[in-house]
Amino acid sequence: MAEFDSWGIVQRAGADESLEPAVRDRHQSNLRFYDIFADLHVSSADQHRAVESARVLLLGAGGLGSGILQSLVGLGVGRVTLVDFDVVETKNLARQFAYGLATIGQRKVEAAQNWAAAYSAGTAVDAVHQRVEDAAGIRELASGHDLVICAIDSPDDVQLLVNQACVELGIPYVAGGLAYSTLCYWSVEPGRSACRLCLELHRNDELRDAEWDIRTDPLFDRDTVNRATGPVVQVLSGLMAMEAMRFIRRIEPPVALACYHVLELADDMRSDRHRWERHPDCQLCADNRP
Repeated sequence: MAEFDSWGIVQRAGADESLEPAVRDRHQSNLRFYDIFADLHVSSADQHRAVESARVLLLGAGGLGSGILQSLVGLGVGRVTLVDFDVVETKNLARQFAYGLATIGQRKVEAAQNWAAAYSAGTAVDAVHQRVEDAAGIRELASGHDLVICAIDSPDDVQLLVNQACVELGIPYVAGGLAYSTLCYWSVEPGRSACRLCLELHRNDELRDAEWDIRTDPLFDRDTVNRATGPVVQVLSGLMAMEAMRFIRRIEPPVALACYHVLELADDMRSDRHRWERHPDCQLCADNRP
């Protein structure tokens, strides 16, 4: 039996029966997906319980954040702390599908909270109407959570702020963004992977010898008009939600760990991966080794 288990072709029988009937009914498609990764030690029901007990901090309730929230609620994540400072506008309805005409003028976090409550009682959403400004504030918000998802692009150095807070707390995080038709996402797990500051230091090393400035890349362009349709944002929301689930379930390894995934929608759906290693001068990693 152990040999069959090592081949990944057997799993523990009857594990679904340990879940409440209403949970089995609602999450049957999720459970059947988890079958792919189930074995004699960890069942699909075990994986659902891990999701059910997870607490996630989601920064941003815009196009990317609201899409990720919808995925987390559909998956049955137990608790989500949702942070944003914006209100719903008519222009948001083109791609932020957690909102509707009746929510225009409402705070996004509260409108999203109401959507989640109406959609599923299995996920509690804590609405925090607040602007993210510094690492100390993010650290306070993230304390007690299992995972952070960064779906905001301001302030300009938000990636490094989230990175600092999460590394200091020892909490993994997933981040991503889009510009024009380019999507990107990555993840960091303190103590296991290089951090986002390591990537910044590597880039600075390259810039010293480069003839062109990497900051002219579209991913670093702060365009005031966010050029993305609903389907484009949904693609990235789904990829980031999947990476978040890899951290929560702990069955399959994260695919974007210190690895910049880039998807070029307007270039024949070309995809690239750019891994980065720890930088020897990263004091953040040095000061926060487990």
